Amino acid sequence: MDHNYKQTGQGKLRFGRSLMSRYIILILAAVLFVPVVLPIISVIYIVVVNNTNTDREAPYGDVTRISNLWSREAKNLDGASDEEIRARLDQLHGTYPKSSMYRVNTSGETVFILGGEDVTLLKSTSPDGLTDTTLRWSLDSGQTTETHIPALWNVNNTVQFMKEASFRDPLTVVAYIGGDEQDKGQGFMIIEVPRSLLQMRQSNWPMELLYLGIVMTIIFLIFIIMSILFFARIRKRLIRLQTAMMTPGKVGIPLPVDIRQSDEIGQLEDSFNQMVHQLTDSHHREREEELLRKRLIAGLSHDLRTPLTVIRGHMHALHKEDLSEQGIHSLQRMEAKMEDLGGLIDNMLSYNLLTSGKYTLKLEEKDMLRIVRETAASWYPVWEKEQFEIDIDLPEKPLIWQMDEQGMRRILDNLFQNVIRHAASGKYIGITTQEIQGETAIVVQDRGPGLQQDSDTKGTGLGLSIVDLLIREMGLRKRVDSSDAGVRTYIYSGAGSHKPGEWFF
Repeated sequence: MDHNYKQTGQGKLRFGRSLMSRYIILILAAVLFVPVVLPIISVIYIVVVNNTNTDREAPYGDVTRISNLWSREAKNLDGASDEEIRARLDQLHGTYPKSSMYRVNTSGETVFILGGEDVTLLKSTSPDGLTDTTLRWSLDSGQTTETHIPALWNVNNTVQFMKEASFRDPLTVVAYIGGDEQDKGQGFMIIEVPRSLLQMRQSNWPMELLYLGIVMTIIFLIFIIMSILFFARIRKRLIRLQTAMMTPGKVGIPLPVDIRQSDEIGQLEDSFNQMVHQLTDSHHREREEELLRKRLIAGLSHDLRTPLTVIRGHMHALHKEDLSEQGIHSLQRMEAKMEDLGGLIDNMLSYNLLTSGKYTLKLEEKDMLRIVRETAASWYPVWEKEQFEIDIDLPEKPLIWQMDEQGMRRILDNLFQNVIRHAASGKYIGITTQEIQGETAIVVQDRGPGLQQDSDTKGTGLGLSIVDLLIREMGLRKRVDSSDAGVRTYIYSGAGSHKPGEWFF
């Protein structure tokens, strides 16, 4: 039998294809988000701001530019004369008129001072009789600051100058002429530039926080969306598998599902497909065995009828012969067993027809009580022969049911036969009616050992199976109450309800 399906097996699953590996990657992305992504976002922000914030470009550049420029000019003036140094500083002052420039020679004397446009030069006499200079700056912030330039530099005022110039406004840059700090033969030169003229990084923390908040929110949303999509996809596949499990096919067995991915769910789908195909194989084998059994029963029923008819003919001929009392008794026993064998063959044929759906029922409205009386009347000689106490109490009013008359007679015959076989020790049969769950039920009662006891005449159970099948096909109900005092069988119309411990068919 070709099932046309792919069996992937239950071997080891590659880590890269498993749901666990994808989930671990997702968790690692979440764990590494803050320490890795946040610095990247900060760098991107700085680059973007530096490349887009051109409207704040200062006229004198930035601190690094001025520092490098001053150091380069001092190095280029190596070996230049005082006049050449003065001329070059005049040129630079023309380029940067708002800055102040001055030079100190090797003797520590201030040679010249070039003040800026917004600088006021104030002269003062030092205690040693020299004339010092003070530069008073008017800054853009509205404040003023002063730079004291001594006429003669010594260790004390030099250290004091360097200490004050380190972080103040204006920016102060000192460079040795010639660029060699070890060789101070040409002295040093100083430039002071207001920091407002230099390109400074403007701190705009509200915009920075807003930028970082927006970017982090977007990335968090992306992470959440990816997580939702990951689990939604798993849920969708599981729901598809659940739907396939709950949707029966033509024979009541679910159909196989397509295996799209070889992960854990793919292995589950493969196991489900294997189960489906095993159930399908089992169903096919069961159908083949059922057909074989039905053909066997039909063949046996037909083949046994011919020799049974011949035996009955010879037994009838024996009745005409002179037999001893023992012979007559043996012949009667043989006839009884032949009747049992004939009933068994009929039951086998009826059961085969019922299970194969070939037993035709003609449902009509019939008087149930009339059929019960007629069937019981045909059994009277048997019950009297077995010395049964017969208790029949049926009302005169008709009881109309939708039924197949021949099938109902068959049901009653099997029930009465069951009493003879299994409850003969009680020597009692009762047929009455009783109201049960709003319906009038026919009750067949015996005083045998009950269903829990083994009977010496236990048969194949075909009779009761036929009763159950016929009652079900006619839409009736059956209830059985069994105890040590006997068995009560109820047959009635309607679904009704039942109590715990009661049997229904």
